[in-house]
Order: sequence, then C-alpha cells, then structure tokens
Amino acid sequence: MKRTNKTIIRVACFGDAAIKETSKEFKDTFKVAKKLAENGYIVVNGGGTGVMLAATLGAKAGGGRVETVVIDPKIKMGKNFKEESKENKENSDLRIEMPTYEERLAKLVEIADAFVIFKGGTGTLAEVGLVWNKAKIEYGNHEPLIFFGKEWEEITKLLIKDLDYEEAEKKVFSVVTEEDEVVACLKRASMAKKKTSWWEKLKVLIP
Repeated sequence: MKRTNKTIIRVACFGDAAIKETSKEFKDTFKVAKKLAENGYIVVNGGGTGVMLAATLGAKAGGGRVETVVIDPKIKMGKNFKEESKENKENSDLRIEMPTYEERLAKLVEIADAFVIFKGGTGTLAEVGLVWNKAKIEYGNHEPLIFFGKEWEEITKLLIKDLDYEEAEKKVFSVVTEEDEVVACLKRASMAKKKTSWWEKLKVLIP
C-alpha cells in the first residue's frame, strides 16, 4: 500500500447491515474495531445494524470513541433501508444527522481518514467505488482502503485484471484477514514523517 501524507485519526467501517450478532462477520468487525480503539483510532460508521453496530460495540469494548453519521429520523426511507440502531445510538459519542442517504455517505467519507471494508451488498459496493476513486484522485494524500476477508482477495484481483484500473488505484489498498493486520496496515500507510516548520522549531527554543 502506498503511504499517505494524511494523518489517520478516524477509521470508517463499511459492510453488511443485515448480519446477525452470531455471524463470523459481526465477530470479525467487533475484533477489528476493538483493536482500532486500543490503538487510539476513532471508529466511524453509519449508525445502523450489522457491521455498523459491531464496529461501535467493538470500539467501546476497546475503550475508544465512536462517531456515527445517520439519516435524520424524521426522513422516511424505503423498506429495504436499515434504520439507525437504538443500541448504536446509545453508544455513540458523536452523532451527526444528515437529510439524505447521499449526504450521509458523503459525510462519512469526508470525516474518515481511512476505511476498513467488510463483506456486504450493493450498498457496500457503492461505498467502495466512491472511496476507491477518491483515493486515486487524492493519491499521495489519500485515505487508505483496507479490505477485510479472504473473499476480497479474489474480488480485487478480478477487478484489476479485467477492468481498466490505473496504477494509482492498485496502490491505495490492502487485503487482510486478521485484526492485527488492519492496525499494521494503517501504521505503515501513515509512516511518512511530518515536516517541522522553522516556526515550530523556534517555539521549542523559546521558554
């Protein structure tokens, strides 16, 4: 994965909103979010069920902070939309309401500095397309993508093999299968040292 000049503070978790708490995906997300929190990252998600709830509960178990972006509850969505989770709402440290689905997604992408992407459906694919393209555009100062799960190995290989991906698009992501690898990827991705300005150096000398 290409290093980024961006400081990584907030990590968004994307994935299936329909998974059960007994599923492997839920447990994996919980462990990843817990590990992120234990390493000082703020966990961000869409405030719903499934992967989103697992991310919140995992982060809280790790003693961390959770920020959620939700659709204004006064706005009625279609029957296939997974509404905000009551448990997620109760455990969020910061909750941001947006008026539409599109603006909710845009806000999630805006505040996150990196993305961990779990198994999901068309909603997850929409999120992947948006953040992957954004990473290409902002290459060098991009938000890294980390795909979690063995299924993503074949999917990403197929996309790069059969579609017209540019070199930058091939260097802004990693595929991992363990929670420790997520943190290791984030640390490698942001290892570029921040340059100290002459003014910051001067301030150290001034008592």
